[in-house]
Amino acid sequence: MAARINNPWLLDEGCANFIRNWMVKMQNDANHNDNAGLFDDVVSPEEIRRESLNREWSAISRSAYWVGAVLLGSFLVGLINAAPPRLLDPAWQLNLIGLLLGSGAMALIGALLICLARLFNLSDSQLQKRVQLVRKLAVWVALGWLLLIPLQLFLGVRLINSKGSEEIQQIQSLERIAKAVRDSNSEFELRQALAQVPNQPPLPPLTVPLPVAKANLLAQFQKTVNTAKNNQEQGSSNRLQVWIKEAFRNSLQSVLLSLGFMAIGKDRFIEDFTKKPGQRGGIRRRFR
Repeated sequence: MAARINNPWLLDEGCANFIRNWMVKMQNDANHNDNAGLFDDVVSPEEIRRESLNREWSAISRSAYWVGAVLLGSFLVGLINAAPPRLLDPAWQLNLIGLLLGSGAMALIGALLICLARLFNLSDSQLQKRVQLVRKLAVWVALGWLLLIPLQLFLGVRLINSKGSEEIQQIQSLERIAKAVRDSNSEFELRQALAQVPNQPPLPPLTVPLPVAKANLLAQFQKTVNTAKNNQEQGSSNRLQVWIKEAFRNSLQSVLLSLGFMAIGKDRFIEDFTKKPGQRGGIRRRFR
């Protein structure tokens, strides 16, 4: 005991064990830190697969968005066929409605593809804003399709009445000329009466008595008037039948397009007017 105390280089056995254990612990900690630094950045196969899948969905999203945008652009370009505009002409207005209905399905598919693009890429905030705009506009477009129904009915009736009025005026003009021929008492008055006929060549010198010439002309006028009346009645009936078929078809197509656009925008419309700001975006979170 005295030798161990008098020798300053000798340590107590407990102190030696403590120092030995501390050095082992420090070595283990150093090895653990080295291992952590080597393997923390290693990506698991599951993360690689998820990243690859996200890239594929993003590519599909971009394709759907641009195809939808192209379809909407084609729909608008098709309206060039209605140029130049004649806003007060019922025929031009009906032609424009026909162009809208003819390419309305293209616009519907384009809007749907843009909305589906958002479903494939939920992390793109810019795409989300564009989809929200498309869905809001879809509600008003749906209402516009419904408004086309009474508008086309009004324009169709107006156009039929206008066409019928023109034909009736032509018949009345022929009847007035025939009356002037009947009332003429000389060759000069007869020539004046016939001068009212559009594109009528001058009357040649009479080779028969005036009453005979008047009778021949009146017979021709009566035949022309009767033919015009028959054509007017038959044409009016045909125009009415054609208009009823087109009005029914166009009205049904307007309703279907309106339902399609309303299906795209109704959820967005309901959210904007019924949900609180903090509750919006629930649909987006459900897809995550």
